[in-house]
Amino acid sequence: MSSGQELLQSFKVSASTDQPSLSIRVGVGEGILRPVPTSPERLNGDDVRVLTEWRNRYVRSFLTEFQATEERTAKWLTEVVGPDPTRILFMLDDANGRTIGYLGLAFIDWDACTGEADAIVRGVSGTPGLMTNALLTLLGWAHRELGLTVGLNVRVRSDNPRAVDFYSRLAIETRRVPLREIAEPGMKRWIEDESLTASSAELIYLTFRPQLYLPQK
Repeated sequence: MSSGQELLQSFKVSASTDQPSLSIRVGVGEGILRPVPTSPERLNGDDVRVLTEWRNRYVRSFLTEFQATEERTAKWLTEVVGPDPTRILFMLDDANGRTIGYLGLAFIDWDACTGEADAIVRGVSGTPGLMTNALLTLLGWAHRELGLTVGLNVRVRSDNPRAVDFYSRLAIETRRVPLREIAEPGMKRWIEDESLTASSAELIYLTFRPQLYLPQK
């Protein structure tokens, strides 16, 4: 196991509601990124509540669309995020301790030294630029501390114009893949299908500009 893998695991294990956790400072007193607890005995009820609320509010930003419940969110944290050694989720708290959003890393390829920014949602308004600073802080931490030095990427649906505009300021588009809509009981899924000649949405792949999250020499 690499030092980056060990550090990621240490952050996840430290996450707790009743004792200090390892965290990442954003700016000079602007806020902190604290790991979301994912073990069943340590789940933070407030985190589960806002994750559920905000997931439903921005449901059309995701590749799976469904009505989230707190029970379903808790199961996702404990059975998907927690055991996955390539994924971590953080809550962003501002200087006053108010949770304003969440963001994380996923699909880390430890051998290739790459990863993706994932599940980036601002739930409430806060200090202007704080979400951007938090994302860049997370990317810099992933590069320096986790060893993801080859590339950090993000994917976004083309029918989410605000998100597309946000990421286009921070990253370079590398490709687009048509999305096919699949209706299932209680859920809508969007899957990549390069055979489509026309579709209502595409999945845009972007690579973050390293000069934005790394110290300038």
